[in-house]
Amino acid sequence: MEAPEYLAFIPLLFYGIALADLLGQWRRFFDGDYFYLPYFLTTLIFTEVAIWNVFIYLDVVGHLEDIHYFQYWAYLLQPMLFLVIVSALTPEPENKNTEVYFKKRMPVVFGLMAIYIFSHFFASFGSTAPITAVRGVAIALCVVTAVVRRVWLVYAVTVIWVISLFARM
Repeated sequence: MEAPEYLAFIPLLFYGIALADLLGQWRRFFDGDYFYLPYFLTTLIFTEVAIWNVFIYLDVVGHLEDIHYFQYWAYLLQPMLFLVIVSALTPEPENKNTEVYFKKRMPVVFGLMAIYIFSHFFASFGSTAPITAVRGVAIALCVVTAVVRRVWLVYAVTVIWVISLFARM
C-alpha cells in the first residue's frame, strides 16, 4: 500500500463504523413495534449517503499524496461529522418508541446533516453542477426540517435524495 492509501483508511473507518450502526438499525424495520416510516426513510438515505461518500473517496486518495497533517484533518471532518449524525439518529435497542425518539431528535439530526452537506462545498471531489444544485436544495430542506420539525418534510427530503441519485448517474 502507498502512503495515501494508509491515510484514506481512517476516514473510511469512520464511514464504516457509521454504516455498521445504520445497518444494525435495519432490524427495527422487521418488527412492527419498532417500525416508523420516516425513520426508515432517513436510515435508508443515510446508508446510501455513507456508501456514496466511501465511493467518492476513491478521488480523495489521489489528493493525499504529500499532504500536511492539518490538511489531513480537513479530510477527516466530514466522516467524523457523519458518525456524529448517525449517533444522534440511532436509538438504543431497548428504545421501542422509534416515532417519539425520531421526532425528538429531528432538529439535531437534520441540523447536523445540513452542516455535513454544506461541508461538501469545501471538498474538491465528487462535485458536478447538478449535484451542487441538489446539495443546495438539500441543505435548505434539512435546515427547514430541523427548525419546524414537521415529519412530512422527511418525505420531501426523500424526494430530493431520489433526485440526487439521478444527478449522480
